[in-house]
Amino acid sequence: MKFHSTIDRLDFRTGRWSSHVTRGTSPPLGPMGYFCTVRNNDIFYMSGYCGHDDCYHNDVNLFNTLTYEWNKLISSSDIVMKRGYGGMVCMESMGTEYLLVIGGKGSTPTTYQSQYQYDQLVNGRVRTNEHNLLNLSTREWIIPTISGQCCPPTAGFTLTKISNNKSVLFGGSVNNDEGYTIRVNNVYTCQLESDTTIHWESVKGPVVPASVQWPVGRQSHAITSIISDSPTLVMIGGLGQQNQPVNDSWLLDTSQYQWGKIVLPESVTDRRSHSLSSIMMSPDCVWLVVVGGAGAAEWKDVGRGVKKSFGTFITDPNITMLIELVLTKGQWTVSEILDSTDLTREAYQHKYQSFLKTRQWWQDRCSIVYPTEKEVQQQQYIQVLQHELRVFEVNKTSLQEALLEASQQGDVTDDTYTKTPPPPASVDDSKVKSSIQEWKNTTEEIEKLKANITMLTKEKSELEEKNENSTEENEKLKAKVVDDDMVIAKLTKEKLQLKEELQSMKDTTTAEDNEKELKEREPVKDIGIQFDYIVPSMVDIN
Repeated sequence: MKFHSTIDRLDFRTGRWSSHVTRGTSPPLGPMGYFCTVRNNDIFYMSGYCGHDDCYHNDVNLFNTLTYEWNKLISSSDIVMKRGYGGMVCMESMGTEYLLVIGGKGSTPTTYQSQYQYDQLVNGRVRTNEHNLLNLSTREWIIPTISGQCCPPTAGFTLTKISNNKSVLFGGSVNNDEGYTIRVNNVYTCQLESDTTIHWESVKGPVVPASVQWPVGRQSHAITSIISDSPTLVMIGGLGQQNQPVNDSWLLDTSQYQWGKIVLPESVTDRRSHSLSSIMMSPDCVWLVVVGGAGAAEWKDVGRGVKKSFGTFITDPNITMLIELVLTKGQWTVSEILDSTDLTREAYQHKYQSFLKTRQWWQDRCSIVYPTEKEVQQQQYIQVLQHELRVFEVNKTSLQEALLEASQQGDVTDDTYTKTPPPPASVDDSKVKSSIQEWKNTTEEIEKLKANITMLTKEKSELEEKNENSTEENEKLKAKVVDDDMVIAKLTKEKLQLKEELQSMKDTTTAEDNEKELKEREPVKDIGIQFDYIVPSMVDIN
């Protein structure tokens, strides 16, 4: 087996691969089982196995896909276990970005972290669930604490980001009660709650009812996400219990964590240790790109009666496979499958150019990005405003009904007032006072609404100012800010309409005796809320 540290690029216009010369610091040594994740145009690489003895690494390198330049972020450190075959994602907390590194297997650690576990394997290596956080601003390692139900020491799993601070872990290899390695099919979620705390939840235990669709245990599989408000994860292939590819593909709905099978040919699914990427071509179309990997394992005699498993690498035309999924009636279905040869044909290139035009238009107007904390905060403010507006409308309706009931009990009209005796003083007095208090409460609700709108407007202004000085990714947030402006304008308009309605109530009030009696009984300051009902006079109560 030969290891490489070259960079190859797939050009979607031509459907062909090409190698590129890189610059900057020396690239990683070309280990296998390295940790990898992306952020905008940057790819982060960490750790991995060199292929000889127990030589594992823990340095962190960054590759910029625009400049083709390498940059070593962190050199080797004793605080982080040297290992491979784990997971890494880029997460955000309180405006700071971190690399979260979880699990894997490697050489005996220099430093054991007390809050994590380290399982000794029969080959002398160590499998762990150690967590490491790298602050990308300060470039300092943090050993976080964990809460909830964390995964055991695991390797060969997938860790997939579904929001700015949340990821999903699936599968991998663990030790059973007898100390033997098994492949599992458990699902966990981990959430970055602060720069020092990771919270875990187990979505599924060891046993699943027979009626529930659930993939078998595996490792060395590949998962990617279809970005949406509730991302869908796509899983292809992997290595099962008998060191053979499991040869299937699944979709995981992260809103309810339900699995569903999708049918793909063996040329796509019959592989392990491969890569899987997703490209949103439109809101209802996604391209999946599967690259490389190994197929079914072959057992070979390596001498002295010892046999080892050797995988056969995937070859053309199946090295690169493109799968088109389309959203139909809320379900993702397979539309087209292309192999390496199909990607170089004119029909594909014409289709790509057509998609490219519509995709650019869609991205310019409907950018899909993970919500930032500012966006989440703005959305929460809007929800508060909408709730308060609904409460205000309910209070207004209830108050109108109460005033109507009070006026009906007094049977007050211009023609019948002098003929019909007013109701008992205790009834009218309590209802009037209650009505006044209700109007006071309503006024307070309006003031709160105004204050919340002011606060939201200020937050929006701060976000816009930040966006003007931010990177290209933050420019995409402007579309969401415009939507927020529309919501704010709508709420403001509705508030003004309500105030106009309340003003009209006073304009239509003609019960001068009532107002005089109310002033004699209890002076009330102008609270800005007006009546559109006639309240019975209290002049002749006694």
